[in-house]
Amino acid sequence: MPRNDHKLPSARSRGPSLAVRFYLIAFNAVSAAGWAYVIYLALAVFRGQRASSSAYNFFKPLASYVPTSIIEFLIPQPKTTNHFSTTLAYLLHPYIPATYDSTFSTLGPVQSLAALEILHVLLGFVRSPLPTTVIQVSSRLILVWGIVERFPHTHSSPVYTTMILAWALTEVPRYAYYALSLAGCGVPAWLTWIRYSTFYVLYPIGAGSEALVMLSTIPEWSGGKWEAWSAEDWVKAGLVAIWVPGLWVMYSHMMRMRRKVLGVGKGQKLGSKPKDRLKAE
Repeated sequence: MPRNDHKLPSARSRGPSLAVRFYLIAFNAVSAAGWAYVIYLALAVFRGQRASSSAYNFFKPLASYVPTSIIEFLIPQPKTTNHFSTTLAYLLHPYIPATYDSTFSTLGPVQSLAALEILHVLLGFVRSPLPTTVIQVSSRLILVWGIVERFPHTHSSPVYTTMILAWALTEVPRYAYYALSLAGCGVPAWLTWIRYSTFYVLYPIGAGSEALVMLSTIPEWSGGKWEAWSAEDWVKAGLVAIWVPGLWVMYSHMMRMRRKVLGVGKGQKLGSKPKDRLKAE
């Protein structure tokens, strides 16, 4: 699902300790750099190259500490798809290349790092609603580890590529915005505008791609074949069904935040210098 905003204490208000502030700056800076690298890896494929991606090798030794039940959950599943998803992939392949081989070894660790955002809320580092944060982070993790990693046929899907690019292009300015806000060094007006404007395009692309990736792992339903669906198939179908209303909730929230931060619609011209950005957070 598209990512919500979490509120950060401004540099002029009473906030977390200096150590926590430095930690959050480092977390957001590393996350921004990680997502920027995902963009680089994906674009390298569009250029007909295959960039080196070794982040997974750093995290691979940690797999020995993961409970066996989780490892079994991640075992690749047989190819299960439907005519709609197959046709869509066929139509998009000439224009959008498969990027899994080049990107996933970085995408997995970078997206998994976002799980710390739940801990940030629990510890009071940021002022965000816990249920919203859990839903947003877990939905991404389910897609990365529960869908893409378990269903190998998604690796060649063009909508995997559009999904991760929409994520990355959203996350780089978001994390960079937070890092600069926490550092108190001022956020450039252009970065603020990007942060609160690109969602108009990236949210529908990202959410739509997420739903299509999940849909591609659901068996054929025409001709009464849905009667043979497993419980997992029905759960995935239910998640696909709520993607659109979920997108509208996040879309509406970001439009409110955009008006609040940029002042658009309240007598301020689009692109003009934003109001007090830190206070708006």
